[in-house]
Amino acid sequence: MTSLRRISCGVLASLAVLLLLTSWAGAQDVSRIFGEEASEQQGPPIRPVRTDSPRDTLITFLRLRDELEAAVLDYNASRSSEGHEQITLLFDQLRALINLEAVASASRREVGDDTVALLLDIFGRVALPPLGDVPDAEGFADEGLAQYRIPKTPLRITRIEGGARDGEFLFNGRTVLVAPRFYRGIADVPLRSSLPIRSWSASLPQLTGPLMPSAVVQAMPPRLRGLWMDTPIWKVIATSLVAAIAALLIAWLHRWLSRHEPENRIGALSWRLLRPLSILLVVVVLIPFVDFQINTSGLFSSVVDTVVIVLIYVSAAWLFWLASRLLFEWVILSPRISDEGLDANLLRLVAGAIGVVGVTIILAYGGQALGLPILSILAGLGIGGLAVALAIRPTLENLIGGVILYIDKPVRVGDFCSFGDKTGTVEAIGIRSTQLRGLDRTLVSVPNAQFADMQITNWARCDEMLISEVIGLRYETAPDQLRYILAKLREMLHAHPRINSETVRVRFSGYGDSALNVTIRVYAKTREWNDFHAIREDIFLRIYDLVTEAGSGFAFPSRTIYMGKDDGLDDQAKARVAEQVRAWRRAGQLPFPRFAPERLERLDDTLDYPPKGSPEAGHEDFEAAAGAERLSAEPLPDEELQRDDEAPREEEKPKEEEETTRR
Repeated sequence: MTSLRRISCGVLASLAVLLLLTSWAGAQDVSRIFGEEASEQQGPPIRPVRTDSPRDTLITFLRLRDELEAAVLDYNASRSSEGHEQITLLFDQLRALINLEAVASASRREVGDDTVALLLDIFGRVALPPLGDVPDAEGFADEGLAQYRIPKTPLRITRIEGGARDGEFLFNGRTVLVAPRFYRGIADVPLRSSLPIRSWSASLPQLTGPLMPSAVVQAMPPRLRGLWMDTPIWKVIATSLVAAIAALLIAWLHRWLSRHEPENRIGALSWRLLRPLSILLVVVVLIPFVDFQINTSGLFSSVVDTVVIVLIYVSAAWLFWLASRLLFEWVILSPRISDEGLDANLLRLVAGAIGVVGVTIILAYGGQALGLPILSILAGLGIGGLAVALAIRPTLENLIGGVILYIDKPVRVGDFCSFGDKTGTVEAIGIRSTQLRGLDRTLVSVPNAQFADMQITNWARCDEMLISEVIGLRYETAPDQLRYILAKLREMLHAHPRINSETVRVRFSGYGDSALNVTIRVYAKTREWNDFHAIREDIFLRIYDLVTEAGSGFAFPSRTIYMGKDDGLDDQAKARVAEQVRAWRRAGQLPFPRFAPERLERLDDTLDYPPKGSPEAGHEDFEAAAGAERLSAEPLPDEELQRDDEAPREEEKPKEEEETTRR
């Protein structure tokens, strides 16, 4: 099944590329594909266009005009594909005599054909000078502006400077603007032509392809043969009907595809490729029919071609977007890549970035084909770049944040983590945000830029899990009871199979307001939360048993009031202590504000530690063992270390002051 799916995807991708190239070529120059190449193979030979000088350009124009009149006469006598292709090729060559670089490529053919018709009307009404009086190439310098104005007209033949047609003499770009105005001024002058027409501009729009019978055209009512947007009304209606049928067909196909779309990503993307492909296919099929059979012209033809260009480039961008995603989804099918893992999400992120860049480039070319000033827009980005950067800054930050999450890999899909004041399981890392499932089963969406800057605790990466608890024993607990409880707690934790014995720390940690505090801090040998809670529960139950066994209990906030007769203070102890202090004064040994150095030397290391009765008491290697334990144990917090470091300095300072006092 998987191999069949991959084969189908490959076929669809190949078909997409083939149709894309075909439609692109059709959008760039349909007339060349369907007209010129066929004429070169079947029609009579056509002499090349000569534009070496104003004289050559004008002679070429007049020669092509005579050939066009003969071709139109033959086509009206016998409507054949060869005759129509001949007319199309002659118009292509006449159009090549006009500089149309300033015209958008989407409407260049229509504007050029309209200008050719106007020139035919003008030269059929205005007396041209003798061709011998028209300058040739030797009449101009090799550099600088070189142009020739046809007498009694505003038309100029100018030498092109730079570009693909450098050095050729063509009707300059202003011909597109001045020819319509000049023709309106001489439209009443009779046309000199071998054809039974009054005007090329009015007759050429009535021309149709060989599949449209002339009898049908002649039978059209005069009102339908009238022009609307430079095109006969019946052609506008026919083109609109063809477009409506094509739109209904595409809409039905898209609806059918939506109903039968597969559920998996590969199948769904492959299925969606058929939508832009269907649009491209319909456009490629209808372009030659509308342009060469119905033969639209003028402004309406420009509108049609603009719509066609928009459909082609939008469909191509749509196709590229889907194809880039399909390609990367195909890569994710590898067994080494988890479908919901971070690697898969990064590949989808890269696919989205490539798709955005490709769509932008395709649409930019489409805008250029429509005549939009793409270069000016790009230059304007230098001025508006700051505003654009500020507008898309959050999107770029999230995109970069997703890349950082992939490189740094603080979490993966499926990891349980804490971030900020929330805790949850990572479900997806997308282009813009990371999706996490909270403890309350809600879905939390965090922007990648914010998530990457957070302090993230990844519980799935810990090797052991900490159990830290402070228990409070009642103040009625006797010292030996407390020692017994501490010893039994340590024995229990060292013996527990799920506790790391090297991390056991059970200490009497202080006197609380209502309890004797005992701190328990150990690590459980687990990485799974449910197992951790089970181990901790077992430890707490054993602690409860040990405290109960020792005859003590857990403290709670309370106040005890003892009702009894007050026996007062111990007068004998009071007198004994007072006499000791008086002896210190008489001997000059009162330890205030501090002990004398000799007294400190006698006191040094006089207490027994470990206390008598402990296993380590009296062992010479106790200090070495204690040092090794300190190196292997978890370090104290910075504040405690700082206090330990400062303690010797506080003891040294009194010694220095004592020596100064004695001096």
